[in-house]
Amino acid sequence: MYRSPRAQFFVVRVNRWWAAGLVALLLAVLALPWGSPPPAAGTGGPRVAEGVTLLGFDFSGMSEREARALLGELATGYRAMPVAARRFESADGIPYTVPELNGFQLDVERTWLRLATAPPGTIVEPAVQVEPATTRLADLPLSAIRQGNGEKQAVALLINVDWGADELARMLPILKRKDARATFFLSGRWAEQNPNLTRLIAADGHEVATHGHNLTHGPKALARAGRLKDDIAQSVRVIEEITGQTVKYYAPHKSEVDQSILQTAADLNLQTVLYSLDTVDWNEQYATPERILETFRQAKAGDLILMHPKPNTLKVLEQAIDLLQSRGYRLVTLSEMLSPDPLLPGRSSGHESGD
Repeated sequence: MYRSPRAQFFVVRVNRWWAAGLVALLLAVLALPWGSPPPAAGTGGPRVAEGVTLLGFDFSGMSEREARALLGELATGYRAMPVAARRFESADGIPYTVPELNGFQLDVERTWLRLATAPPGTIVEPAVQVEPATTRLADLPLSAIRQGNGEKQAVALLINVDWGADELARMLPILKRKDARATFFLSGRWAEQNPNLTRLIAADGHEVATHGHNLTHGPKALARAGRLKDDIAQSVRVIEEITGQTVKYYAPHKSEVDQSILQTAADLNLQTVLYSLDTVDWNEQYATPERILETFRQAKAGDLILMHPKPNTLKVLEQAIDLLQSRGYRLVTLSEMLSPDPLLPGRSSGHESGD
């Protein structure tokens, strides 16, 4: 009798962990984006939000790699070398110093972090690395200041005040409207007689300094009489009590200066300041509006421009400010002018102290 062969069965023992791994591998393979190239290195991660700009460039949607590449290009031009403080002697034999200016360069790493975290529509300020100047003003012998650093694209208006309250009250709105700040060298006597106007000067963001207290005599005569230090100190007390500002600068009456006057001011923690351009506007017969404006036409970066609250100055003040600003100069306080901190291009504010 014929017997058909029996079916044979083979039992394969499968390890459950091995099977689970195989299934996971198959699922991962199926999840791959077949037909699409792998993502380029550096394009993942955070992207800059929409509408974020820096130095006039739109970084919207850029990846870190793209943003860093553009920042690297910008860094080649966004830098300046430091300039050391220097000492000179004027034509009249008076030594004077020009303050130092720190250098800077774009900090790509920190600027990228600002871009990456900026909300949509933000104008991002660049971060910088500051390189200090090798020689500082404090390293040089005691001298007067009569010029700012010419590498700083700014000028400073020095306004001596011992009269002219009506003109000054009309000058302040012009300065405010034009976003121009100045340093007012007040006599203590004038500040006592005009406390509200003195407060308004400070409240408008201007700087106050001293021109001495009683200008009946010049500083040389006061020094010979042994009264110069008391005169300056009295003016400082008056101005500081009225404004709450610390007085740091002294402009001697008649621009009289010698080593004794410099030292007297220094003993009161004051820096003596002269000027590089003089409008001579106190002399109304000579200083016509056109001649005053011509002085402003001669201005260059770093100049300290001396003026007074006089009618002819008031007539051309707005035009003079427009002229200076059209040349790219910022009108800053004396402290900003003499500060070693650079005025960074593309900044809305005056300076950055090495953030």
